[in-house]
Amino acid sequence: MASISIRCPSCSATEGVVRNGKSTAGHQRYLCSHCRKTWQLQFTYTAS
Repeated sequence: MASISIRCPSCSATEGVVRNGKSTAGHQRYLCSHCRKTWQLQFTYTAS
């Protein structure tokens, strides 16, 4: 099985990055356990 290492955009850590739910658009959110920042790799702009 292939694994993709996700790097934290804030502190550049690769260890300690865990999945943290999904956004309202359904994209995966990630959490860095070192700096406690959350982010998502994909972003969908949904203007009304």
